[in-house]
Amino acid sequence: MSHIEEEFEKIERDQGWNTLFRKLANDHGVRTLEKKNDIALLSMNRGLNRFRDVLPYDDTRVRLQGGSNDYINANFVQVPWAKRNYILTQGPLPTTSEHFWQMIWEQNTRVIVMLTRLIEKGCNKCWLYYPDYENDSELSFEEVDLKVTFVSERQDEHYTQRKFELTNLLTGETRPIIHWSDFDWPDHGAPSSPEPFLQLLYDVRQCGAFDSRFGAPVLHCSAGIGRSGTFVLVDSILKMLAHTDNPNDISLIEVLAHIRTQRHGLIQTAEQLRFSYMAIIAGLKELDELEESEGLFNESDFDELSESDNEENVKLTKSLEDINTELQKRADNYQAPTTNDTETSLRLRLERLKRNEAIEKKVNEMKAKLHEQTQPSSLHHNKNTSILTLLLTKYRRPFFIGLFTLLTGSICLYKFSMNSDRTH
Repeated sequence: MSHIEEEFEKIERDQGWNTLFRKLANDHGVRTLEKKNDIALLSMNRGLNRFRDVLPYDDTRVRLQGGSNDYINANFVQVPWAKRNYILTQGPLPTTSEHFWQMIWEQNTRVIVMLTRLIEKGCNKCWLYYPDYENDSELSFEEVDLKVTFVSERQDEHYTQRKFELTNLLTGETRPIIHWSDFDWPDHGAPSSPEPFLQLLYDVRQCGAFDSRFGAPVLHCSAGIGRSGTFVLVDSILKMLAHTDNPNDISLIEVLAHIRTQRHGLIQTAEQLRFSYMAIIAGLKELDELEESEGLFNESDFDELSESDNEENVKLTKSLEDINTELQKRADNYQAPTTNDTETSLRLRLERLKRNEAIEKKVNEMKAKLHEQTQPSSLHHNKNTSILTLLLTKYRRPFFIGLFTLLTGSICLYKFSMNSDRTH
Protein backbone atom coordinates (compact mmCIF):
# COMPACT_ATOMS: atom_id res chain seq x y z
CA MET A 1 0.00 0.00 0.00
CA SER A 2 1.37 3.42 -0.98
CA HIS A 3 1.77 6.19 1.55
CA ILE A 4 -0.85 8.25 -0.38
CA GLU A 5 -3.36 5.42 0.02
CA GLU A 6 -2.55 5.23 3.73
CA GLU A 7 -3.16 8.99 4.06
CA PHE A 8 -6.46 8.62 2.24
CA GLU A 9 -7.71 5.83 4.50
CA LYS A 10 -6.74 7.74 7.64
CA ILE A 11 -8.61 10.87 6.52
CA GLU A 12 -11.60 8.71 5.57
CA ARG A 13 -11.66 7.06 8.99
CA ASP A 14 -11.40 10.40 10.76
CA GLN A 15 -13.93 12.03 8.41
CA GLY A 16 -11.39 14.77 8.18
CA TRP A 17 -11.72 16.10 4.63
CA ASN A 18 -13.35 19.40 5.59
CA THR A 19 -10.87 19.93 8.42
CA LEU A 20 -7.91 19.23 6.13
CA PHE A 21 -9.30 21.48 3.41
CA ARG A 22 -9.75 24.40 5.83
CA LYS A 23 -6.22 23.93 7.16
CA LEU A 24 -4.82 23.99 3.60
CA ALA A 25 -6.80 27.17 2.89
CA ASN A 26 -5.33 28.85 5.97
CA ASP A 27 -1.81 27.77 5.04
CA HIS A 28 -2.38 29.04 1.53
CA GLY A 29 -3.40 32.44 2.88
CA VAL A 30 -0.14 32.69 4.81
CA ARG A 31 2.01 31.56 1.88
CA THR A 32 0.43 34.04 -0.54
CA LEU A 33 0.22 37.02 1.81
CA GLU A 34 2.64 39.02 -0.34
CA LYS A 35 1.18 37.96 -3.69
CA LYS A 36 -0.40 40.71 -5.81
CA ASN A 37 -3.10 40.77 -8.48
CA ASP A 38 -3.08 44.51 -9.13
CA ILE A 39 -3.21 44.18 -12.94
CA ALA A 40 -6.45 42.19 -12.78
CA LEU A 41 -8.02 44.92 -10.63
CA LEU A 42 -7.35 47.77 -13.06
CA SER A 43 -10.60 49.35 -14.21
CA MET A 44 -9.92 48.42 -17.84
CA ASN A 45 -9.46 44.75 -16.88
CA ARG A 46 -12.20 44.13 -14.33
CA GLY A 47 -14.78 43.36 -17.00
CA LEU A 48 -12.45 40.72 -18.47
CA ASN A 49 -12.73 38.51 -15.36
CA ARG A 50 -15.51 35.95 -15.17
CA PHE A 51 -15.50 36.01 -11.35
CA ARG A 52 -14.54 38.87 -9.05
CA ASP A 53 -12.67 36.64 -6.63
CA VAL A 54 -10.70 34.54 -9.13
CA LEU A 55 -7.86 36.76 -10.30
CA PRO A 56 -4.42 35.85 -11.67
CA TYR A 57 -1.32 36.66 -9.66
CA ASP A 58 0.81 39.35 -11.26
CA ASP A 59 4.06 37.37 -11.17
CA THR A 60 2.75 34.24 -12.93
CA ARG A 61 0.10 35.72 -15.20
CA VAL A 62 0.20 35.11 -18.96
CA ARG A 63 0.91 38.32 -20.84
CA LEU A 64 -0.53 38.83 -24.29
CA GLN A 65 2.11 40.05 -26.70
CA GLY A 66 0.03 41.81 -29.35
CA GLY A 67 -2.47 44.65 -28.98
CA SER A 68 -2.78 47.57 -26.60
CA ASN A 69 -3.70 45.45 -23.54
CA ASP A 70 -1.63 42.45 -22.43
CA TYR A 71 -4.18 41.17 -19.87
CA ILE A 72 -5.92 37.81 -19.84
CA ASN A 73 -7.17 35.89 -16.79
CA ALA A 74 -4.60 33.09 -17.06
CA ASN A 75 -1.53 31.82 -15.21
CA PHE A 76 1.48 29.69 -15.94
CA VAL A 77 1.57 26.75 -13.51
CA GLN A 78 4.81 24.79 -13.27
CA VAL A 79 5.63 21.60 -11.38
CA PRO A 80 9.42 21.28 -11.82
CA TRP A 81 9.69 17.93 -9.97
CA ALA A 82 7.37 16.43 -12.61
CA LYS A 83 8.85 18.50 -15.46
CA ARG A 84 5.34 19.71 -16.18
CA ASN A 85 4.15 23.09 -17.49
CA TYR A 86 0.50 24.09 -17.79
CA ILE A 87 -1.53 27.19 -18.56
CA LEU A 88 -4.69 27.55 -16.48
CA THR A 89 -7.36 30.04 -17.47
CA GLN A 90 -11.04 30.84 -17.01
CA GLY A 91 -13.72 29.78 -19.46
CA PRO A 92 -13.70 32.49 -22.17
CA LEU A 93 -16.34 35.23 -22.14
CA PRO A 94 -17.91 36.72 -25.30
CA THR A 95 -15.48 39.64 -24.88
CA THR A 96 -12.38 37.52 -24.23
CA SER A 97 -12.66 34.71 -26.80
CA GLU A 98 -10.28 36.50 -29.17
CA HIS A 99 -7.79 36.96 -26.30
CA PHE A 100 -8.01 33.22 -25.59
CA TRP A 101 -7.08 32.29 -29.16
CA GLN A 102 -4.41 34.98 -29.20
CA MET A 103 -2.85 33.29 -26.15
CA ILE A 104 -3.07 29.88 -27.83
CA TRP A 105 -1.20 31.24 -30.85
CA GLU A 106 1.42 33.24 -28.97
CA GLN A 107 2.19 30.39 -26.54
CA ASN A 108 2.36 27.87 -29.41
CA THR A 109 -0.15 25.62 -27.65
CA ARG A 110 -1.44 22.54 -29.46
CA VAL A 111 -3.84 20.98 -26.92
CA ILE A 112 -6.80 22.48 -25.03
CA VAL A 113 -8.60 20.59 -22.24
CA MET A 114 -12.05 22.01 -21.43
CA LEU A 115 -13.35 20.64 -18.12
CA THR A 116 -16.71 22.41 -18.05
CA ARG A 117 -19.86 22.44 -20.10
CA LEU A 118 -21.15 25.66 -21.63
CA ILE A 119 -24.22 25.65 -19.37
CA GLU A 120 -24.54 23.85 -16.04
CA LYS A 121 -27.69 23.89 -13.90
CA GLY A 122 -29.07 26.75 -15.99
CA CYS A 123 -25.98 28.96 -15.51
CA ASN A 124 -23.56 30.08 -18.21
CA LYS A 125 -20.16 28.60 -17.42
CA CYS A 126 -18.30 29.26 -20.64
CA TRP A 127 -18.85 31.01 -23.96
CA LEU A 128 -18.89 28.90 -27.15
CA TYR A 129 -15.47 30.12 -28.28
CA TYR A 130 -14.82 27.34 -30.82
CA PRO A 131 -16.59 26.18 -34.00
CA ASP A 132 -18.53 22.99 -33.29
CA TYR A 133 -19.92 22.72 -36.84
CA GLU A 134 -23.48 22.47 -35.54
CA ASN A 135 -23.42 26.26 -35.16
CA ASP A 136 -20.38 27.31 -37.20
CA SER A 137 -17.71 25.58 -39.28
CA GLU A 138 -15.27 28.42 -38.64
CA LEU A 139 -14.91 31.50 -36.47
CA SER A 140 -12.90 34.60 -37.36
CA PHE A 141 -11.40 36.89 -34.74
CA GLU A 142 -10.36 39.85 -36.82
CA GLU A 143 -9.24 41.91 -33.81
CA VAL A 144 -6.34 39.50 -33.33
CA ASP A 145 -6.07 38.37 -36.99
CA LEU A 146 -6.90 34.73 -36.27
CA LYS A 147 -9.36 32.21 -37.70
CA VAL A 148 -10.41 28.86 -36.19
CA THR A 149 -11.70 26.20 -38.59
CA PHE A 150 -13.48 22.98 -37.66
CA VAL A 151 -11.72 19.89 -39.01
CA SER A 152 -13.26 16.82 -37.36
CA GLU A 153 -14.97 15.43 -34.29
CA ARG A 154 -14.78 12.13 -32.43
CA GLN A 155 -17.29 11.18 -29.75
CA ASP A 156 -15.99 8.90 -27.00
CA GLU A 157 -18.10 7.42 -24.21
CA HIS A 158 -17.23 10.10 -21.66
CA TYR A 159 -15.93 13.07 -23.69
CA THR A 160 -15.40 14.57 -27.14
CA GLN A 161 -12.24 15.19 -29.13
CA ARG A 162 -12.35 17.92 -31.76
CA LYS A 163 -9.64 18.99 -34.18
CA PHE A 164 -9.30 22.58 -35.38
CA GLU A 165 -6.99 24.54 -37.62
CA LEU A 166 -5.84 27.89 -36.21
CA THR A 167 -4.83 30.29 -38.98
CA ASN A 168 -2.90 33.54 -38.72
CA LEU A 169 -4.72 35.85 -41.16
CA LEU A 170 -1.65 38.08 -41.58
CA THR A 171 0.89 35.38 -42.45
CA GLY A 172 -1.34 32.55 -43.65
CA GLU A 173 0.38 30.11 -41.26
CA THR A 174 -1.88 27.32 -39.99
CA ARG A 175 -1.47 25.23 -36.84
CA PRO A 176 -3.41 22.10 -35.79
CA ILE A 177 -5.22 22.17 -32.43
CA ILE A 178 -6.71 19.24 -30.47
CA HIS A 179 -9.59 20.15 -28.16
CA TRP A 180 -11.01 17.89 -25.44
CA SER A 181 -14.43 18.72 -23.98
CA ASP A 182 -17.84 17.51 -22.76
CA PHE A 183 -16.40 15.56 -19.81
CA ASP A 184 -19.04 14.91 -17.15
CA TRP A 185 -17.69 16.71 -14.11
CA PRO A 186 -20.08 18.77 -11.93
CA ASP A 187 -19.04 22.28 -10.90
CA HIS A 188 -17.63 22.41 -7.34
CA GLY A 189 -17.92 18.62 -7.29
CA ALA A 190 -16.13 15.53 -8.55
CA PRO A 191 -16.85 12.61 -10.89
CA SER A 192 -18.46 9.58 -9.29
CA SER A 193 -15.54 7.37 -10.36
CA PRO A 194 -11.88 8.10 -11.24
CA GLU A 195 -11.78 5.66 -14.19
CA PRO A 196 -13.29 7.98 -16.86
CA PHE A 197 -10.99 10.79 -15.68
CA LEU A 198 -7.93 8.53 -15.93
CA GLN A 199 -9.00 7.56 -19.45
CA LEU A 200 -9.20 11.25 -20.36
CA LEU A 201 -5.75 11.80 -18.83
CA TYR A 202 -4.44 8.84 -20.84
CA ASP A 203 -5.82 10.26 -24.11
CA VAL A 204 -4.60 13.79 -23.38
CA ARG A 205 -1.10 12.47 -22.74
CA GLN A 206 -1.23 10.23 -25.81
CA CYS A 207 -2.21 13.05 -28.19
CA GLY A 208 1.03 14.89 -27.35
CA ALA A 209 -0.21 17.55 -24.95
CA PHE A 210 3.15 17.62 -23.16
CA ASP A 211 5.36 17.50 -26.26
CA SER A 212 8.27 19.79 -25.36
CA ARG A 213 8.52 21.06 -28.97
CA PHE A 214 5.34 23.07 -28.39
CA GLY A 215 3.82 25.28 -25.73
CA ALA A 216 2.10 24.12 -22.57
CA PRO A 217 -1.42 22.67 -22.80
CA VAL A 218 -4.21 25.06 -21.83
CA LEU A 219 -6.62 23.80 -19.16
CA HIS A 220 -9.83 25.58 -18.27
CA CYS A 221 -13.10 24.96 -16.52
CA SER A 222 -15.33 27.89 -15.63
CA ALA A 223 -13.10 29.71 -13.14
CA GLY A 224 -9.96 27.79 -14.10
CA ILE A 225 -9.12 26.69 -10.57
CA GLY A 226 -11.30 23.78 -9.32
CA ARG A 227 -11.50 21.07 -11.95
CA SER A 228 -8.44 22.45 -13.74
CA GLY A 229 -6.43 22.41 -10.50
CA THR A 230 -7.47 18.82 -9.84
CA PHE A 231 -6.23 17.78 -13.29
CA VAL A 232 -2.85 19.43 -12.63
CA LEU A 233 -2.45 17.84 -9.22
CA VAL A 234 -3.34 14.29 -10.32
CA ASP A 235 -1.27 14.41 -13.52
CA SER A 236 1.83 15.87 -11.89
CA ILE A 237 1.76 13.54 -8.85
CA LEU A 238 1.40 10.46 -11.09
CA LYS A 239 4.26 11.73 -13.23
CA MET A 240 6.47 12.21 -10.18
CA LEU A 241 5.62 8.76 -8.81
CA ALA A 242 6.58 7.19 -12.11
CA HIS A 243 10.08 8.71 -12.00
CA THR A 244 11.21 8.38 -8.41
CA ASP A 245 13.03 5.79 -6.37
CA ASN A 246 11.57 7.19 -3.14
CA PRO A 247 7.79 7.52 -3.55
CA ASN A 248 7.39 8.22 0.17
CA ASP A 249 9.22 11.52 -0.35
CA ILE A 250 6.43 12.81 -2.60
CA SER A 251 3.87 14.84 -0.66
CA LEU A 252 0.52 15.52 -2.33
CA ILE A 253 -0.12 18.31 0.17
CA GLU A 254 3.17 20.05 -0.62
CA VAL A 255 2.63 19.84 -4.38
CA LEU A 256 -0.84 21.32 -3.94
CA ALA A 257 0.55 24.13 -1.79
CA HIS A 258 3.16 24.82 -4.48
CA ILE A 259 0.75 25.06 -7.43
CA ARG A 260 -1.58 27.26 -5.37
CA THR A 261 1.17 29.89 -5.19
CA GLN A 262 0.93 30.21 -8.99
CA ARG A 263 -2.84 30.48 -9.40
CA HIS A 264 -5.18 31.31 -6.55
CA GLY A 265 -7.58 28.72 -5.16
CA LEU A 266 -6.59 25.59 -7.09
CA ILE A 267 -8.93 22.76 -6.03
CA GLN A 268 -12.02 24.51 -4.71
CA THR A 269 -13.69 21.96 -2.46
CA ALA A 270 -12.95 19.16 -0.03
CA GLU A 271 -14.74 16.82 -2.43
CA GLN A 272 -12.27 17.67 -5.20
CA LEU A 273 -9.36 17.08 -2.84
CA ARG A 274 -10.77 13.67 -1.93
CA PHE A 275 -11.24 12.84 -5.61
CA SER A 276 -7.59 13.78 -6.28
CA TYR A 277 -6.47 11.15 -3.77
CA MET A 278 -8.84 8.57 -5.29
CA ALA A 279 -7.65 9.26 -8.85
CA ILE A 280 -3.97 9.03 -7.86
CA ILE A 281 -4.53 5.75 -5.98
CA ALA A 282 -6.40 4.30 -8.98
CA GLY A 283 -3.75 5.69 -11.35
CA LEU A 284 -0.95 3.96 -9.43
CA LYS A 285 -2.42 0.62 -10.50
CA GLU A 286 -2.12 1.71 -14.16
CA LEU A 287 1.04 3.78 -13.80
CA ASP A 288 3.10 1.90 -16.39
CA GLU A 289 0.32 2.12 -18.94
CA LEU A 290 -0.14 5.85 -18.27
CA GLU A 291 3.59 6.46 -18.72
CA GLU A 292 3.73 4.49 -21.94
CA SER A 293 0.79 6.46 -23.29
CA GLU A 294 2.71 9.72 -23.37
CA GLY A 295 3.62 10.56 -26.96
CA LEU A 296 4.53 13.30 -29.39
CA PHE A 297 2.06 15.60 -31.07
CA ASN A 298 1.45 14.16 -34.54
CA GLU A 299 0.82 16.94 -37.04
CA SER A 300 0.73 14.45 -39.93
CA ASP A 301 -2.75 13.36 -38.79
CA PHE A 302 -4.00 16.78 -39.89
CA ASP A 303 -1.96 16.73 -43.12
CA GLU A 304 -3.47 13.41 -44.21
CA LEU A 305 -6.95 14.69 -43.49
CA SER A 306 -6.31 17.89 -45.46
CA GLU A 307 -5.12 15.91 -48.51
CA SER A 308 -8.29 13.87 -48.42
CA ASP A 309 -10.35 17.06 -48.21
CA ASN A 310 -8.54 18.50 -51.25
CA GLU A 311 -9.30 15.41 -53.30
CA GLU A 312 -12.98 15.74 -52.46
CA ASN A 313 -13.05 19.39 -53.50
CA VAL A 314 -12.44 18.34 -57.11
CA LYS A 315 -15.64 16.31 -57.07
CA LEU A 316 -17.98 18.99 -55.73
CA THR A 317 -19.40 19.62 -59.19
CA LYS A 318 -20.82 16.09 -59.37
CA SER A 319 -24.39 15.25 -58.50
CA LEU A 320 -25.27 14.59 -54.85
CA GLU A 321 -25.78 10.91 -55.55
CA ASP A 322 -22.33 10.48 -57.12
CA ILE A 323 -20.65 12.38 -54.29
CA ASN A 324 -22.39 10.30 -51.64
CA THR A 325 -21.23 7.07 -53.34
CA GLU A 326 -17.66 8.34 -53.61
CA LEU A 327 -17.49 9.48 -49.99
CA GLN A 328 -18.90 6.21 -48.69
CA LYS A 329 -16.40 4.26 -50.77
CA ARG A 330 -13.47 6.30 -49.43
CA ALA A 331 -14.70 6.02 -45.84
CA ASP A 332 -14.99 2.21 -46.15
CA ASN A 333 -11.56 1.72 -47.76
CA TYR A 334 -9.51 4.21 -45.76
CA GLN A 335 -7.29 2.34 -43.26
CA ALA A 336 -5.21 5.12 -41.68
CA PRO A 337 -5.22 5.58 -37.87
CA THR A 338 -7.52 8.55 -38.24
CA THR A 339 -10.38 6.60 -39.87
CA ASN A 340 -12.98 7.95 -37.44
CA ASP A 341 -11.82 11.52 -37.99
CA THR A 342 -11.88 11.10 -41.77
CA GLU A 343 -15.37 9.60 -41.79
CA THR A 344 -16.63 12.47 -39.68
CA SER A 345 -14.98 15.03 -41.95
CA LEU A 346 -16.44 13.45 -45.09
CA ARG A 347 -19.89 13.23 -43.54
CA LEU A 348 -19.76 16.89 -42.52
CA ARG A 349 -18.59 17.89 -46.00
CA LEU A 350 -21.62 16.14 -47.53
CA GLU A 351 -23.92 17.86 -45.04
CA ARG A 352 -22.31 21.19 -45.91
CA LEU A 353 -22.91 20.58 -49.64
CA LYS A 354 -26.58 19.77 -49.02
CA ARG A 355 -26.96 22.85 -46.87
CA ASN A 356 -25.35 25.03 -49.57
CA GLU A 357 -27.77 23.65 -52.18
CA ALA A 358 -30.72 24.42 -49.92
CA ILE A 359 -29.44 27.96 -49.40
CA GLU A 360 -28.97 28.43 -53.15
CA LYS A 361 -32.53 27.22 -53.76
CA LYS A 362 -33.88 29.74 -51.24
CA VAL A 363 -31.87 32.53 -52.85
CA ASN A 364 -33.27 31.68 -56.27
CA GLU A 365 -36.81 31.69 -54.86
CA MET A 366 -36.23 35.10 -53.31
CA LYS A 367 -34.84 36.42 -56.60
CA ALA A 368 -37.92 35.14 -58.44
CA LYS A 369 -40.26 36.86 -55.97
CA LEU A 370 -38.28 40.09 -56.21
CA HIS A 371 -38.43 39.91 -60.00
CA GLU A 372 -42.22 39.50 -59.89
CA GLN A 373 -42.55 42.51 -57.58
CA THR A 374 -40.54 44.74 -59.92
CA GLN A 375 -42.62 43.90 -63.04
CA PRO A 376 -44.68 46.78 -64.63
CA SER A 377 -48.20 47.18 -63.32
CA SER A 378 -50.93 45.21 -65.02
CA LEU A 379 -52.39 48.44 -66.42
CA HIS A 380 -49.43 48.77 -68.78
CA HIS A 381 -48.58 45.10 -69.06
CA ASN A 382 -51.90 44.06 -70.55
CA LYS A 383 -53.34 46.64 -72.91
CA ASN A 384 -56.48 44.56 -73.42
CA THR A 385 -57.49 45.01 -69.75
CA SER A 386 -60.25 47.60 -69.59
CA ILE A 387 -60.09 50.58 -67.22
CA LEU A 388 -63.54 49.74 -65.86
CA THR A 389 -62.42 46.16 -64.99
CA LEU A 390 -59.41 47.49 -63.12
CA LEU A 391 -61.54 50.05 -61.27
CA LEU A 392 -63.99 47.36 -60.19
CA THR A 393 -61.28 44.86 -59.14
CA LYS A 394 -57.81 46.01 -58.27
CA TYR A 395 -58.73 49.68 -57.59
CA ARG A 396 -62.26 48.99 -56.35
CA ARG A 397 -61.91 50.53 -52.90
CA PRO A 398 -60.30 53.87 -53.90
CA PHE A 399 -62.74 54.07 -56.86
CA PHE A 400 -65.86 53.86 -54.64
CA ILE A 401 -64.37 56.23 -52.06
CA GLY A 402 -63.72 58.79 -54.79
CA LEU A 403 -67.19 58.30 -56.27
CA PHE A 404 -68.80 58.75 -52.87
CA THR A 405 -66.77 61.90 -52.22
CA LEU A 406 -67.76 63.31 -55.63
CA LEU A 407 -71.49 62.68 -55.06
CA THR A 408 -71.40 64.17 -51.54
CA GLY A 409 -69.62 67.27 -52.82
CA SER A 410 -72.11 67.69 -55.65
CA ILE A 411 -75.09 67.51 -53.29
CA CYS A 412 -73.53 70.05 -50.94
CA LEU A 413 -72.77 72.37 -53.82
CA TYR A 414 -76.35 72.05 -55.16
CA LYS A 415 -77.87 72.88 -51.75
CA PHE A 416 -75.54 75.85 -51.40
CA SER A 417 -76.67 77.18 -54.80
CA MET A 418 -80.36 76.76 -53.94
CA ASN A 419 -79.97 78.67 -50.68
CA SER A 420 -78.13 81.49 -52.45
CA ASP A 421 -80.96 81.84 -55.01
CA ARG A 422 -83.60 82.07 -52.28
CA THR A 423 -81.64 84.73 -50.47
CA HIS A 424 -81.45 86.88 -53.58
